[in-house]
Amino acid sequence: MTQQSNSIDQIAAWAETLAARQVPPAAFALARRAFLDTLAVSLSGSQLDSARIVTELARDLGQGDGPSSVIGRGFKADILAAALANGTAAHAELFDDNNEPMMSHPSASLVSALLPLGQSRGLGGADVLLAYVVGFEINVVLGRELNPRFYEAGWHVTRTLGVLGATAACCRLLGLSPRPFRAALGIAASMASGLRQNFGTMTMALHAGLTARDAVQAALLAEKGFLSDAEALDGRYGFFNLFAGGPPACLPGSLPLGQPFELLRSGIIFKPYPSGAPTHAAVHAALALHGRLGGRLHELTGIVCHVHPWNFMTLREGIPADTLRARVSLRYCVAAALRYGAVGSAQFTDSALADPLVQKFMDLVEIRQADDLPDNGLFPAAVEVRLANGETAQVRCDVPPGAPANPMSGADADRKYRSCASAVLEAHAIERTRAMILGIDRLADIGELCSALEGGTQS
Repeated sequence: MTQQSNSIDQIAAWAETLAARQVPPAAFALARRAFLDTLAVSLSGSQLDSARIVTELARDLGQGDGPSSVIGRGFKADILAAALANGTAAHAELFDDNNEPMMSHPSASLVSALLPLGQSRGLGGADVLLAYVVGFEINVVLGRELNPRFYEAGWHVTRTLGVLGATAACCRLLGLSPRPFRAALGIAASMASGLRQNFGTMTMALHAGLTARDAVQAALLAEKGFLSDAEALDGRYGFFNLFAGGPPACLPGSLPLGQPFELLRSGIIFKPYPSGAPTHAAVHAALALHGRLGGRLHELTGIVCHVHPWNFMTLREGIPADTLRARVSLRYCVAAALRYGAVGSAQFTDSALADPLVQKFMDLVEIRQADDLPDNGLFPAAVEVRLANGETAQVRCDVPPGAPANPMSGADADRKYRSCASAVLEAHAIERTRAMILGIDRLADIGELCSALEGGTQS
């Protein structure tokens, strides 16, 4: 890619000109999997209170009538309301995918922005899929360049950085010419926000919804001629300096977009558990200990979680008082894994949290920093338990399931989709939508899929 005058120029020039033939087939295959996974968790997440409240507000504000489907809620709304609702649902259970260098959730906002926008314009699935690739690559390349300082500053990267890639994806889907494309990125830079302090609350899910909505709005504003500053990313008071303390390491020069494609280089982490990614290695270890201990769980007198230093920056400490906090609590997730031998939606209920043995295990958990775990960005962990007779057992997990080096199988991905979708869809609709998603690039009108994902009328 030839060097452009600034980062906005570089991003827009690459995104506008990327052709489908330049994208490796394996990258498109992974993108299809990302749609399957994201729409699975959007369907199940649509039934949580955070998504319900967002959709109720849309109707109260008169936004419940429009061209774009609200997933799992049985109605259509205006484009912005649908993007907000769907993005919130996609992140509501913390079950959506991750990317390691981006240090966030790439697909929730991308999918939730592109589907209502594509549906409103009668666009095909191939265009939507290519736009997803554009947004994913921009977000992950920028994440690789700006992290960890970006994340360490306290920003929720899903929101703060995610709005740039999602906006670029929307611009590509709309086929914007260079001037409005660049303007949209500048608009999006001023929409960026999102605090990690809100982890473990409804607002964490709202971050993904706001990102999807803002990306659509930035692109639509720019399409109509709305302008922004050309140095909104690179300027003295621009995005890079204010949010990350300075520009990407590769600048001045060219952002390495598509060199190689991040879909293949870093890939996607698909979650087997609906909890924060920093809990997954420890959960996997605790599940193994549950199987090993069997009926001896009541004999536990000590539980030690040895974790990578990154865990301390990400997870909420203390005993969680509600199920949203529990999803980002290592203490709860390990206790639940030991108690139930599973960590799924059923483990994030008030009754599961209140279980006496879970409460006992949470009190026993001690979290210690370990210096011998690999610095692989996957939050490796070891869980050690001590029994009343002095016996100990330990399981270590360096690469949790779902990571690119320990990938979720196609069969497991199908099971996740069917399980999540069953919260909304009947069996025949589950199979129909699954086939449509896996063949998304063959859909002449993406609206056919979107309408099928609405489900029946919801209260």
